[in-house]
Amino acid sequence: MGTAGGTALFNFWALGQWPFASLAAWTTPALVGIAAWFINVVLVYRSRYLKTNYLLGWYWFCLMLALHPQGITPDAVWASMGISVWLAMAYELSDERKDALFTRSNLGLFSAFLGVFSISWWSLLLPSLFALRTGTLRQPPRYFLQVAAGWFVGLASVFTFAAYTGNLATYVNEIAQVGSRPWSFQWLPVGYFALAFWMLFAVFETMRAMRSAKKAKRRGLIMSWIGIIWGVSLILWQGEHAQAGAILAVFAAPHIVNLQSYLTKAWMIRTLDASLVGAAILGLVMSHPL
Repeated sequence: MGTAGGTALFNFWALGQWPFASLAAWTTPALVGIAAWFINVVLVYRSRYLKTNYLLGWYWFCLMLALHPQGITPDAVWASMGISVWLAMAYELSDERKDALFTRSNLGLFSAFLGVFSISWWSLLLPSLFALRTGTLRQPPRYFLQVAAGWFVGLASVFTFAAYTGNLATYVNEIAQVGSRPWSFQWLPVGYFALAFWMLFAVFETMRAMRSAKKAKRRGLIMSWIGIIWGVSLILWQGEHAQAGAILAVFAAPHIVNLQSYLTKAWMIRTLDASLVGAAILGLVMSHPL
């Protein structure tokens, strides 16, 4: 309820969505509330190191506010949910209870399907391949080929469906635009700087976890860093067109939770979400002055 209510207030200011003016004023906050629960359940269950205290969903919500000063849209929420499913599948790469071939192939397949959000998301193949090495650096070449094969099957399915529905030319044009889009510098919202500040602390806590934490936690934190690097690369390459904020919210949330578990002072723990919400409000004021 808190995430839904917070989204309603935030979007009222950012997008001018009056409660009774449009259906989106109700559906988007409800979707955010469901997404916070969904992301928390999906990732906590499969990570085997995150705790079931709903902090992950809460920090994801705070990050979404900080990284979307223009307002949280349904597209951004759906993108975050899609990325959370990918991360959950990546967690299962080391799950001995799962069929390894099935897990690797599905990871590649789903990486291709996520291209429906943005053509540039097809580059998710690279994080999928790097995810194989989070537990053991040396992996048989066939493991990488299995992920790549799943990705190619998914890509072929997307193109086949596009041709069947008559949208193949649209896909080809979008691919050409992605490849030819010139790089341009632009200032990011304040929330990105708040995130960068906490990620600097997360680097040292990750190094600490590499020495003392269990294998599941070490793998999970490294996977999150792979996703963060991919998200930052999308910002430099495509800007906000690729829903980079929604991506970073998913991959950075486990690090914020990890920081929270290492902090000893109560005021420092409260600073985590308070600083993100404060950055969201500051970004909102800067982009939508009263």
